Amino acid sequence: MPMFFKPDDDETRGVELIDELTQLIGPLEEGSMAAVVTIDALSYAILQYSSIASALNSELPAYHLAPANSFSLKLLSRLTEKRDILLARIYSMENLLNALKTVENSSLVFVSDFPVLTGITSEGMLDLRKIVDDKSLMLVLSHNTLELNELDLTGEFRRLFVLPELFELLMVMRTNSYRGHYRLNISILKAPAEFIKSIGEHSIPIDSKAKLFLV
Repeated sequence: MPMFFKPDDDETRGVELIDELTQLIGPLEEGSMAAVVTIDALSYAILQYSSIASALNSELPAYHLAPANSFSLKLLSRLTEKRDILLARIYSMENLLNALKTVENSSLVFVSDFPVLTGITSEGMLDLRKIVDDKSLMLVLSHNTLELNELDLTGEFRRLFVLPELFELLMVMRTNSYRGHYRLNISILKAPAEFIKSIGEHSIPIDSKAKLFLV
């Protein structure tokens, strides 16, 4: 039976996924889920390492889960001196659910290449949502791909993440460059209620952030 509760006016903790985007989407707050698709390696690296560095710099526990060995402490060190991130290899939705049951409350959990996991179902996604709520997690499910139908992003999110309605944030990111200057182009399909004005297309300069990964 559902249990009703009264909204809490107190400030909740959150993690800035990318500090340059905070004015558009705010921080990812406790008990929230983000689904982010990137379509190039640079935008993926910026998302992954910026969000994890933000959590570590805020003294929050951070975890990286992936089906492959894809994490670099060398790249993380370009954004933070802290290195106390925990890594795990996962291959299925069951692995992910079991891992989330063991992480600390109020943690950032960054999952790479979520759609390649086996056994992703609607029931599993609802179980995932419940754990995030119960443990006040900040969960990022990400996917880096070159194959994305940009004319049907809603359909793509349903294909990749099964139940996009469960997420507070749905976003596609890609980078481009011109004469040594870099921009991050963002499609925001869903955002927290305070930032619904940001739904749509955006382009922001990221020269300083991009150069950290391209030296």
